[in-house]
Amino acid sequence: MYKRMILSAIAGLAMGAGAETFKIDTGHAEIGFAAKHMMVSNTKGKFNTFEGTLDYDIATKTLKSAQGTIDAASIDTNNEKRDEHLRNEDFFNTAKFPKITFRSTSVKKTGDNEFEVAGKLTVLGIDRDVVLPVTIIGPVEGRGGATLIGVECNTTLNRRALGIDHAPAAVIGDDVKISIELEAGYK
Repeated sequence: MYKRMILSAIAGLAMGAGAETFKIDTGHAEIGFAAKHMMVSNTKGKFNTFEGTLDYDIATKTLKSAQGTIDAASIDTNNEKRDEHLRNEDFFNTAKFPKITFRSTSVKKTGDNEFEVAGKLTVLGIDRDVVLPVTIIGPVEGRGGATLIGVECNTTLNRRALGIDHAPAAVIGDDVKISIELEAGYK
């Protein structure tokens, strides 16, 4: 019993005292991207299947950590032929690497409700260090007494740095704009 209490206390410290765990409501969330095609237009897409949590201290309005998983095969650019190509070994190789994951390693508060979230982004089975600018909106009270927060993240990642190096930059731009808009709840 004593050992279990100590382990619970350590786990609570690791999460951050006072932090509540908010679960992403995928019905009110989108993880989107856009990349230049032939240097003249943006091809946009999204991932349809994902999950994640954020540890957020409501009292201090401080984000403590974030983690999430994307089903890579759920990529959707509104063109099935292109999506199949993106799923194969030229790009995401979803048969071998079905998940894209993110787990924060540190969070720095940069302003009111604004944070730099450093972490490990795993693409094609390799961890890469990234820093994501995150804005938290809320909290507000939702239906049934749930507490809700909004999460926004807009950044640009270099696809080659993530190991996605098929096609020259003149065909598919190296810089990929990432747009994450999430609603997460705690009850």
